[in-house]
Amino acid sequence: MEPKQRDISLDITRGLIMVLMALDHTRIFFSSAQFEPTDIDHTNLNYFITRWVTHLCAPGFFFLAGLGAALAERNGLTPSKSSYWLATRGLWLIAIEFTIIGFAWSFNPGWNWFGVIWSLGAAMICLSFLRYLPRNALATVAALVLVVHNALPLEQWFHDQSWFALLYDAGLVHTPIGPKIALFPLIPWLCITVLGYTVGPWLTPNNASSPPRFAAAGAFMIAAFAAFRLIGFGAPLSEPATSFPDAAHTWMSFFNVEKYPPSLQFVLITLGVLFALIALFASLGDTAKTRLGLLHTFGRVPFFFYVLHIYLIHGLALFAAIALGWPTDYAFWHRIGPNLGPPNGYGVALPGVYLAWFAVLLLVYLPCADFAAYKARSKSWWVKYL
Repeated sequence: MEPKQRDISLDITRGLIMVLMALDHTRIFFSSAQFEPTDIDHTNLNYFITRWVTHLCAPGFFFLAGLGAALAERNGLTPSKSSYWLATRGLWLIAIEFTIIGFAWSFNPGWNWFGVIWSLGAAMICLSFLRYLPRNALATVAALVLVVHNALPLEQWFHDQSWFALLYDAGLVHTPIGPKIALFPLIPWLCITVLGYTVGPWLTPNNASSPPRFAAAGAFMIAAFAAFRLIGFGAPLSEPATSFPDAAHTWMSFFNVEKYPPSLQFVLITLGVLFALIALFASLGDTAKTRLGLLHTFGRVPFFFYVLHIYLIHGLALFAAIALGWPTDYAFWHRIGPNLGPPNGYGVALPGVYLAWFAVLLLVYLPCADFAAYKARSKSWWVKYL
């Protein structure tokens, strides 16, 4: 449930997350690059940065979801109503993931995966029960799991690879309706949500983001990332920082952290940067915040933005393929996983990706602004789920 008194700086942060997410998804559907942007041996600095900044999105989704639940309770939402909201919201997100959103990604009826929305929904359902436990204990366990999980032989503890992929390590999940890709396993992302719920209230005294506290927490996490990266702690064995002959590739290697599943190093640097941005937004005056109205608008209706932007980006990509003679089969996902390696003759270079991204933001702004206004004045219960 949304807090009665909304924190504008958090809405602006949510809006920035949505804008960066749209950049990544525009790249997926429009880019002609036949390499992964984080493949240090083949990428370049522009592609790497374009992909790296979007790493802030998923941790922001989960942390702010937990923080939002805590703020709603602080504003008077009873424990039973809080649990009901989290559980029903989570079930709704999972249902949408495997229907409307699955089709938006693939343009193929019946195609779906365990993506970010499924994991966020599952995390909210889990939080609806975990919230009854002592917050200090919850925070301690969540932090401990994130700190040590890269060092533990967890795969040996799972007898079923599907459950291992679904709960901890991204991979293939065998379901009654066929094999599916689990891109966002539950446990590590749930821990980030729990931290938002338990630590978030300290960061937002008086229902408002505290710039000094967010800045201090962000600086600590960034410093911890740098230290752990240098000594090689908190990352999979396959993720070392390597020196290259040129500075650009050395720096890219240093910041090339593992997202699937999120390593400790990934969590530290992404949340650290995100906290620094929240501190910046919270320290701005009213005039400066007004100038960030586009981000504020998007941040007030993140779920509406999410569903709308995927259909829009994918539809524009298909239209461009038809109009420009690109291979149209690439716009339809028929395999278990997504199409991430465009064929020859498909897509545009990075400047074209940014141009398409800008067009997407322009096209989604008015619908989001209209819906944000409607949502603010509506008293219908179902509107709060969108």
